[in-house]
Amino acid sequence: MSKPHTITPISFPSDATLDLPGSKSEANRLLVAAALTGEKVTIHGATPSEDVRHLVAGLTTLGFSASFINEPRGIIRVGPRRPDAPTSGELFCGNAGTALRFLVSVAAITPGNWTVTGDLRMQKRPIQPLVDAWNKLGVAIQASNGCPPVRVTGGTSSGGSVTIDSTVSSQFASSLFLVGAALPNGLEIDLVGPLASRSYGELTCIMLRRLGIDAKLENNRATILGTNAKPQAQFHVAGDWSGMGTWSCLNYLTGSRIMASNLSANSGQADEQLIHALNSLTGSGERTVDVKPIPDQFLNLAVIAAFRKGTTHITGAANVRVKECDRIAVMARELKKIGVDLDEHPDGLTVRGGRPMQGAIIDPEDDHRIAMAFALVGLISPGIAIANPDCVAKSYPTFWADVERVRAQHRPLALVGMRAAGKTSLGRSLSEVNGNTFIDTDQRFTEKHGPIADFVTKHGWPAFRAEEERIVLHYLQPGNIVATGGGAIESEAARSALRNRAFVIWVRANIQFLRARLTHDQKRPSLTGAPVADEIAEVLTKRAPYYSDLADLIVESDQSRPEQLEFILQSIQERPRECPDQDSAAMRET
Repeated sequence: MSKPHTITPISFPSDATLDLPGSKSEANRLLVAAALTGEKVTIHGATPSEDVRHLVAGLTTLGFSASFINEPRGIIRVGPRRPDAPTSGELFCGNAGTALRFLVSVAAITPGNWTVTGDLRMQKRPIQPLVDAWNKLGVAIQASNGCPPVRVTGGTSSGGSVTIDSTVSSQFASSLFLVGAALPNGLEIDLVGPLASRSYGELTCIMLRRLGIDAKLENNRATILGTNAKPQAQFHVAGDWSGMGTWSCLNYLTGSRIMASNLSANSGQADEQLIHALNSLTGSGERTVDVKPIPDQFLNLAVIAAFRKGTTHITGAANVRVKECDRIAVMARELKKIGVDLDEHPDGLTVRGGRPMQGAIIDPEDDHRIAMAFALVGLISPGIAIANPDCVAKSYPTFWADVERVRAQHRPLALVGMRAAGKTSLGRSLSEVNGNTFIDTDQRFTEKHGPIADFVTKHGWPAFRAEEERIVLHYLQPGNIVATGGGAIESEAARSALRNRAFVIWVRANIQFLRARLTHDQKRPSLTGAPVADEIAEVLTKRAPYYSDLADLIVESDQSRPEQLEFILQSIQERPRECPDQDSAAMRET
């Protein structure tokens, strides 16, 4: 087991674009359904996470053609059963619930004697509803105490009608959906009770329809019929909205702009809807959020609840107790470890948030999503370390590399305010905090064109503003700290760039402070024709609305430098932001 991984908090909001792993929910569904078409199909973007590896290995054990042809790019080719396919074997699935439950149904329609099992945790996770359904369909199948290992004598069912208890996990129903078209009579499935995580059942039907299979899920009945249509030869797996959840929540908490290059809008993935839950938690006070539609985000939303000021009731999470671990119990235990005040309920948590947190080594119990949720904590609150960090490989093998990328690429910090407010000296101090590049746009102008006063005398203020705008736009890049000239905000293009690309700090100074610093300044040209010190009130009245509109944070010029730095860093880390919209902050479509 690897040593604990210590997480260093980000100093400033991040501005990074990530290439997320392919959705294992899409990949595993496509792999099973494609293998059963009897045709050779290539799947692109199936990131080699542990779950996908277990699914590919299981299909191979059952005699299907399935292998990575380009592992780094997640390209897998699947095809029909080989002529020399075995008639018995053991399919080991680790703690991959999706892979195991899907493979049980593939084994049930595949001639031979098969054992489908997993690690010790997997052997405690329920499987009986799926076993019962296959028994009704004429397959000899049994599970030990309602959990894996599952022993199957497959290839004896022709399909037809069946009922299944769908209240514990949607994966039981999805498992049946995926193999229905391969049965002579198809499958008509009546779901007993509400379908847990219904959106995942709907996603299964979406993936089947991509392959040309007639798959319908209406109310509590699903119909899966065969097809004579030949599937496409190539399919692409979209980026994983579940993995994006960590970054969407970091965006929410810090005002970061973390995006992904490979997400698809209207994907059918349940966790694309996380944005709505985050919006419902904006502001302080008491809130309730039902995570039944997005159970994989229960953990991230519990972290949001721990940081927000007020009481948050998280409900609808009963089925996450039978995931890779009992996620409600483990989350409650580990949040209490870092000082969070909460109560545990059968289907969720009540969290009284907004209190200081303390450092601790988090035990995720080998659960990838627990580890990633507490990484979110550690990116904001110091002293968090994750035991057995390699468990994230189950769904997101590059997670820790992406954490470092997010830390390194913060949103450009832009300091705006009147001349002589202290933007330059504050910017230099901020750059010393994290070693990022400091840019003074007036200095860059002077290096290229000479003194500003001389340039204005020769070319006029409009020419100066145009060149100043170009410099501001050029240097508003991730990782930079930029002190703008006092009038840079008079440019509409500069204001748009500041608003959309930067975290803006208004260094606010009162008239008396500015007059004291500008009275004897002979280097700065007058803006109005009056002496520089005498025009302050008029210029400030004109610009203050722009500064106020752009500011993400306001710091006062008459504070000491240590006070300014402490206020900025603390404010950035502590205040939850209104959740950005998906287009600007959560995703970028390709």
